[in-house]
Amino acid sequence: MILKGELVTLRPIEVDDAKVLVPLINREELKEYLSLVYPLNNFLEEEWIKRNAINQNNIVLVIEFEGNVIGTAGFHSIDWINRSAEYGIAIYDPNYWNRGIGTEVTMLMLKYAFEYLNLNRVWLRVVESNQRAIHVYEKCGFIKEGKERQARYYRGHYWDFVRMSILAEEYWRIRR
Repeated sequence: MILKGELVTLRPIEVDDAKVLVPLINREELKEYLSLVYPLNNFLEEEWIKRNAINQNNIVLVIEFEGNVIGTAGFHSIDWINRSAEYGIAIYDPNYWNRGIGTEVTMLMLKYAFEYLNLNRVWLRVVESNQRAIHVYEKCGFIKEGKERQARYYRGHYWDFVRMSILAEEYWRIRR
């Protein structure tokens, strides 16, 4: 499955993508926002890609902009019975922030979730300090549900997560 927008192409992640993704993911600017063990290496990323390729409850796509891999987006913990999934997106290169890419990717993923996977609810959690991402999610129709207090420890401090979601009925109102 390939999703195309005006700015980006989303395609299934492949093991070879690890070579491009690892240096991007290890950038210092991202550590505040990503809950990963650093430094990440090619072996760990390749193993993660392989595990996700056979997991029916995860869909992971790479984000390509002008032919370059710049990030990933996907659904995790898909609950096929209750028709819900956790959404995640990361644009790993700050040179591509504030260009409308995150909004386009999120809208493409929501279209896929509600129009093709027939999900009823897509939810996410985001570090409260990541106001840029929260703005994108709100623009795409996500609604704040609550806060996970002190859910992340980073650089000697605890950080809160904001929990957000969008329902199918809300998505369809936006689409009209």
